[in-house]
Amino acid sequence: MASIELFDTEYTSKDVIAELSKQLNEPEWLRDRRLHAYDAYKSLPFDKDTLFYKYTTFRDFDPKSLTPAWQLEDHGTIKESTIALEELTPYLIETEKGISSKLPEELVKKGVVFDSLHNLIERDEELAKKIVEKSDEISQDFDKLGCLSRAFASNITVLYVPKDVHIEEPIAKVTALTSQASANFGEFIGYFEENSAVTYFDIYQRNSNDTDQPQMYSGMESVYVGSNANIKSMQLQDFNQSTVYLMSRVAKVDDHAQYRTLSHLQGGEMSRQNSNLDLIGNGSEGYDLFSSFGNSKQRFDVKSELHHTGRDAIGQTHARQVMMDKSEAILRGLIVIPKSGVGADSWLTTAGMTVGKGKINAIPALKIDQNDVAAAHAASVEPLNEDLVFYLESRGINEKIAREMLVKGYFEYVYKILENEDAVKLIRIYLDKKWEKTQE
Repeated sequence: MASIELFDTEYTSKDVIAELSKQLNEPEWLRDRRLHAYDAYKSLPFDKDTLFYKYTTFRDFDPKSLTPAWQLEDHGTIKESTIALEELTPYLIETEKGISSKLPEELVKKGVVFDSLHNLIERDEELAKKIVEKSDEISQDFDKLGCLSRAFASNITVLYVPKDVHIEEPIAKVTALTSQASANFGEFIGYFEENSAVTYFDIYQRNSNDTDQPQMYSGMESVYVGSNANIKSMQLQDFNQSTVYLMSRVAKVDDHAQYRTLSHLQGGEMSRQNSNLDLIGNGSEGYDLFSSFGNSKQRFDVKSELHHTGRDAIGQTHARQVMMDKSEAILRGLIVIPKSGVGADSWLTTAGMTVGKGKINAIPALKIDQNDVAAAHAASVEPLNEDLVFYLESRGINEKIAREMLVKGYFEYVYKILENEDAVKLIRIYLDKKWEKTQE
């Protein structure tokens, strides 16, 4: 069991919430929301589900040594030179210094919001309240560390797409940490109204390739997908290997809507992600996808829960993991079908490949209280297949390239399910960079 007491520091108290809320010039209702989240953090267990017993601990991590983002010098300003991402132009940039948004005017005219919650409050407080109320409705008291992130989030990002608005090109947010030893808390709220459509990317990356300062990023993400909406998202985490990455994500998908989301984890010293996808609508579809690529002594702990609350819902959870050297991974997958989930069609797979002394634990489970369903799970862990390496060598491919092909190709199964080539191309670029570092 993880030691949650680690996160009770001098900068995680109710007094600090009052100071932070005042610094950000927040209305009373937003401050009260933080206080409620803090009370939930103090009362919630590490994991509400007793079905699982394996966790990755926070060994060798001391958040007390970190400086919270809102206490850093010059907090509230962003320098463009801190962002080094050549593969796409993000519409929103988040650093310890704050949020900078440059949404195209054509999207602004359609009512799309991709900005900080604080900026939205200044422009349209009623819309801000509407979005926050929907977020709280689907995510209140969901996860202990998620509540901690909500209570102390110095950056709160909102992506709102109104009814019937379709955005053709992917839009992106980049979160980049500088070289300072800092504790960063953030929140992302996605609200997609009826018959809307968008693909969005969340890129979490290092700002400096040479920093070895300990850092933490703790985030909370809540997503509501309205009826008949079609939403795709990709989260890519490539922080430096001195960073602890914590993410709590909950999404609810309404009638006949479709939500596909892929999380690719390859950075950080330790990554913990708790994902909950609830198909509340009849005929809804949800695909919760994961890929993790570790080396050295990295650790990854992913939990995915897929709920079939509505009738005739289609849900799938798929994970692919490759652990090299002495890296470790745990994938805990759970399908839940209550009595209301008549006609559910659900599938859970998790597969892992170890290279060297890498370790992977795959723990799939089903929790079903309805007979009229189709549900199954599968799990496997295997070492890199040396016979395949030999086969590729026999076809004229040298050993190094053969191993590279097998490792990178292992993830392609889940990438195809996302059905977005722009996201896959971007992930492959980061995979290439990571592979090169493993060969140094």
